[in-house]
Amino acid sequence: MLEQSYTPENFEEKIYTAAEEKGMFRAESRSKPGQKTFLITMPPPNVTGALHIGHALFVSIQDTYTRWKRMLGYNTLWLPGTDHAGIATQVMVEKQVAAEGTSRQQLGREAFLKRVWEWKKEFGGTITDQIRVLGSSTDWSRELFTLDTKSSNAVKASFTKLYHDGLIYRGERIVNWSSGLQTAISDLEVELKPVQGAFYYVKYMLADGSDSLTVATTRPETIFADVAVAVNPADERFAAFKGKEVIVPLSGRRIPVIEDSYVDKEFGTGALKITPGHDANDWAVGQRHKLKTLTTINKDGKLNELAGEFAGMVAAHSRKKVAEKLKELGLLVKEEKHNYELGYCQRTGVVVEPLVSMQWFMKMKPMAEMALKAASGEDPALRFYPDFWKKTWFQWLNNIQDWCISRQLWWGHQIPAWHCEKCAQITVPKSEKDLEPAACAHCGSALIHQDPDVLDTWYSSALWPISTLGWPEKTQDLETFYPRLRFDELRQGREAKALMETGSDILFFWVARMVMMCTYFMDGRLPFEDVFLHAMVFDEKGQKMSKTKGNVVDPLDVTAKSGSDTLRLTLLALSGQGRNVNLDLKRLDGYKAFINKLWNASKFSLMQLSEQDVSSYKNPMDRLAELDFVDRWLLSELNETVKRVNDELTHYRPDAAFNAMYQFIWYEFCDWYLELVKVKKGSLDTLCYTLETLLKLLHPMAPMVAERIYSELPWAQAGQLMVQKFPVAHAGVIAQPSDLEEIRALKAVTEGIRNFRTENKIPPRTPVNAFLQTEQKPLWEKLSRFVVSLAKLGDVSVNAAAPGGASGKVATNEFTLTIPLEGLVDTGAEKSRLQNEIKRVRTDVEFSLKRLENPAFVERAKPELVDKERATLTANKEKLAVLEEALKRLG
Repeated sequence: MLEQSYTPENFEEKIYTAAEEKGMFRAESRSKPGQKTFLITMPPPNVTGALHIGHALFVSIQDTYTRWKRMLGYNTLWLPGTDHAGIATQVMVEKQVAAEGTSRQQLGREAFLKRVWEWKKEFGGTITDQIRVLGSSTDWSRELFTLDTKSSNAVKASFTKLYHDGLIYRGERIVNWSSGLQTAISDLEVELKPVQGAFYYVKYMLADGSDSLTVATTRPETIFADVAVAVNPADERFAAFKGKEVIVPLSGRRIPVIEDSYVDKEFGTGALKITPGHDANDWAVGQRHKLKTLTTINKDGKLNELAGEFAGMVAAHSRKKVAEKLKELGLLVKEEKHNYELGYCQRTGVVVEPLVSMQWFMKMKPMAEMALKAASGEDPALRFYPDFWKKTWFQWLNNIQDWCISRQLWWGHQIPAWHCEKCAQITVPKSEKDLEPAACAHCGSALIHQDPDVLDTWYSSALWPISTLGWPEKTQDLETFYPRLRFDELRQGREAKALMETGSDILFFWVARMVMMCTYFMDGRLPFEDVFLHAMVFDEKGQKMSKTKGNVVDPLDVTAKSGSDTLRLTLLALSGQGRNVNLDLKRLDGYKAFINKLWNASKFSLMQLSEQDVSSYKNPMDRLAELDFVDRWLLSELNETVKRVNDELTHYRPDAAFNAMYQFIWYEFCDWYLELVKVKKGSLDTLCYTLETLLKLLHPMAPMVAERIYSELPWAQAGQLMVQKFPVAHAGVIAQPSDLEEIRALKAVTEGIRNFRTENKIPPRTPVNAFLQTEQKPLWEKLSRFVVSLAKLGDVSVNAAAPGGASGKVATNEFTLTIPLEGLVDTGAEKSRLQNEIKRVRTDVEFSLKRLENPAFVERAKPELVDKERATLTANKEKLAVLEEALKRLG
């Protein structure tokens, strides 16, 4: 028996635990003959992490699709895992050992890694336990970790092949360097923050002493590593300087003036200092012009001997000192305030320096060609939802740079390459099965050691769709679940076998790399055909959530208070394609009220079944001709809802799918049909069928409450809703046009009378008499018992003259009802109240009109304030019209 009120804490955990223990979330390695498969690979959350609202969004979406496909009969695999989070985890354990008065260097690599594994064992499962709270029906029996044996084997096999295919190399290039972590880091780990800085206009004297060039820079401390000054070849202002040399201020070195179209003529002075050792764009210019590379900032973030008297100073702190010296020597022309964005290390808060470093890199252009081809044309193999991300995809891939894949860490996949101490050559085994070579492949020396660096965390993540299925082995899981569509094939109506659903912020760091890496190793077959990118979750004001702002929403707090289904429905309802999710916690109350309404409707329905001792039902869709117009109307509306839900989910619009359900459940089923059932009595087949269908429709999005209600149906088995067949639309005609017209007429007259009651302050349960005028008496006779009950009418005189006195009218296309007000309303008091209210509302209307007619207000006020005033004016005008009509009725 359902509890008196919706209390999710009483049943959510029990339902979830029972389903997991029964193995109901598991996929089969071999599908049944003719059975379709569906795969979602969960974006592996960091093992260091705790559940946040972004996780709650992706779980809500991915679980919806997993449960939907499972109910449609697919062999469905939602594959879970966690990421070792190289930097984040190492930093956390380093802090732990530092608190004990030691360091990783003192412990040594082996002992330190042992400590990290101990930490992972103790805390690493926290986030997956929290994800369970959200109702995730993921196949936990297949849960993997990015440092597990499966992942490790895939990493070694891929590195070996890419190296010997000439796509992985070791060399010096410019990278993001974190002096706090002492490692290269990815762009994703660089946090851009606005800073108040300055443009320093510095004079570079021509070597022949004839003139000078003025260069604007935000980083005068890097002057010591300048190797050229560049101007745009089309900039006539510098025609006389081309081919000459200038003197580097404070250094005295001679450097050339070069021409390069990269230089923006409108930026600064039009002359640009080129420092390849400390700027990625300058590095590219330096490579084009074969310039040497100098470095004046060391890996500890301090200036080196090139900086002369400034050597040993922290680079960022030396800026003012260098500027003062330039001014003292008459080389600083001027200084202007300039705001710009500066990169900081996300983990340490230290400024990230672009530095030249010896690292391992992967050539990306050959792989990018496959990823570009996959999304090209009108019928591409790879599709994006929303579609506008395709443009961004092309822009990034067409300008892709080689990927720095090495990190100077200990926690992660150690690079499977060995350095020879005799000939200085590198040995990479030609087979992943030859795990550790005994000697150098070039000179045969046994004096070899493994490269100390580890691979970027995103490297193992890029292999996730295949490593989780057992690659490089030819496993049954790969055969069953991995898509067969090639990157160079057309879709041609083929349904996606695998979906990648993730945040738009990691489109390049993860999604693009998965497409490139997996397609390369799987002979051109894509790891997924559809990419659904959800937007970011912000607070109700559209601001990013942060602890410092105090606007962080903890999903566990929400589920403890309102239930996991409430949170899921709220996030799904707000997650329209391409829109950021602005989460107002007040919205949770609205969706909890929706669940409550369904809960109460279900209790009423179950009571009807109990009273009539109903233990099963006949499918009403098989005998439509026997049903009355009310049942056919409801079944027609239900069928349209089923169609819409399936269509919207197919096109990755879960928000629209839920809205279709919401509208039908709240308005058609609860507000109308259940009220009509109280009047019409008779067979409950339609009620049974509709309630069961609604629970099936709702289950993918709100599985716990749907399962709980379903378990109370007399013919249902507890815990079995998730394996029931998902509803699909009926192809034939269900309701005749006459059925729909009769329902429309019924709703119109009922709503008209209800509105009349509200406008005249007549209590909803007080019967009102009416005099009906109509030319459609048979229609009234068919509808009257419903209208009388729903609108709480007393005596209804059909086609009889109404008495004189104060009265009101309710008119629809089919009926006109005159309702005497004598005895229902104190006309004198009501007239006085209405007149006072009209006077007040008119004053408000005039005030709004004056504000909106004032140009100063419209042009200077915040747009949202102006919009609010316009909305207030519209609402008050509508209210005034209603009040005046009510006063008119009183005579």
